[in-house]
Amino acid sequence: MTIRLRLTLWYTALLGVTLILFSVTVYSALTANLRFQLEQSAALQARNIAAAVIQQIQGDVVVFRNSADNVFFPQVELFASSVGAQLLDSDGKVLKRSENLGDIPIPYHADTMPRILAGEEDRFYYVTNEGAAFLVYTVPLMVDGQLMGAVQLIQSVTTALTALTQVNRYLILGTTISIVLAAIVGAFLARRALAPIDTITETANAITRTRDLGNRIDIRDNASEVGRLAATFNEMLDRIQRLFQAQERLIGDVSHELRTPLTTIQGNVELLQRMAASPTGGGLRLETAGELFKESLREVQAESERMNKMISDLLLLAQADSGALQIQMAPVEMDTVLLEVYRQTRRLVEHYKGRADALEIRLGSEDQAQVRGDRDRLRQVLVNLAENAVKYTHDGGVVTFSLENRDGWVRISVADTGIGISPEQQALIFERFYRTDKARSREMGGSGLGLSIAQRIAQAHGGKITVESQLGVGSTFTLWLPAYQENDAESPLNLKHTVIAGTP
Repeated sequence: MTIRLRLTLWYTALLGVTLILFSVTVYSALTANLRFQLEQSAALQARNIAAAVIQQIQGDVVVFRNSADNVFFPQVELFASSVGAQLLDSDGKVLKRSENLGDIPIPYHADTMPRILAGEEDRFYYVTNEGAAFLVYTVPLMVDGQLMGAVQLIQSVTTALTALTQVNRYLILGTTISIVLAAIVGAFLARRALAPIDTITETANAITRTRDLGNRIDIRDNASEVGRLAATFNEMLDRIQRLFQAQERLIGDVSHELRTPLTTIQGNVELLQRMAASPTGGGLRLETAGELFKESLREVQAESERMNKMISDLLLLAQADSGALQIQMAPVEMDTVLLEVYRQTRRLVEHYKGRADALEIRLGSEDQAQVRGDRDRLRQVLVNLAENAVKYTHDGGVVTFSLENRDGWVRISVADTGIGISPEQQALIFERFYRTDKARSREMGGSGLGLSIAQRIAQAHGGKITVESQLGVGSTFTLWLPAYQENDAESPLNLKHTVIAGTP
């Protein structure tokens, strides 16, 4: 059974039950009210007739018992809304009937006389074979404290019953029509309300068939629950599409990045094989062959180390994506870590520039600051930032390290006077394998993974890395980390080994 049909049936059933209960309540209330009015009117008239009869036979009880011919019924009250009246003795025998009663038969009711003898009034309804309905209301006839008999008022209730029957028919007809209309309107509303779900299903099927993640659900009503579902579905598709595109770029970039070192290694291995196969070393002088042999081995080693580092970086990113990045949380003195990185940067200058005085390495503001995190991982972040600053700063430039502790945040900045980064590139530099100067990065052994790894480590520590840059002026990368507080010892981060999921 479809949801649309279920909603229609539930809506119709609920409305049907409500209308039926309402109709029953209205009909019952109307019946009770009409019956009460009829009985009250009959009781009043019957009592008035009884009072008039009592006045006529007051003091002449014997005459009444022998003959009731001299008793007259009052005409005014009797014909207002009644059919007629009759007198009964204490045994229930009819002594006299009003003229207007005619030959209408009044059945004997077994409970009437016992109630009259007990001094109570009695009422009952009956329907003739012709379908005429009557109310018989009986009151005791007391003369000087003695029960002489009873007065019965016979009142027609056919009109009232006809009215109730018509009301009952109208209620049944109205309820039936309302239920049918409710089913039709409910089906229409359910179809209209669930139409976006059909759109979502069709879009999902189209994506499955065509494998085109560019399809989106076009639903204008974003305020409804289904509209929000469609918006969430579109957001999910956007993210899946980005992930697939990132995966395709990752495969392409990894293939491209590994091709260069593998080609270099393969070329050097082939050269070494030719040299080893020739008794004369390929016609080269012994000194030249030895130098060439050493140079080839150095290139093979360098490219192997480059591939090994790239694979290690990819493994680290994969661990962050899968939530398996292990962080050893402990208090870390960031000013001490910054000094270590500062000293290491001097060696990086000599490695990349060929001489230690090619760049000026400075220390800016240096506050004392403590954070909770993994010392080795945080040092890796700062080394990556320092390595980028050295690579992209021309000889004679300046690299400045700064540390500030304020407003609950520890900010470590690495500023350089290098080539700078354009605003368009600043939004992309933390993506994997992205490099602003690809030729120069490969020349220096870069893979484009350093900033991506640094950002993931920062996020795993509850922080982030921001960049401010201007082309031709330089760049400033800032690592933001939450400052360590004494109550952090009670936080979930107070673990020796913590597994932190990667941030998307």
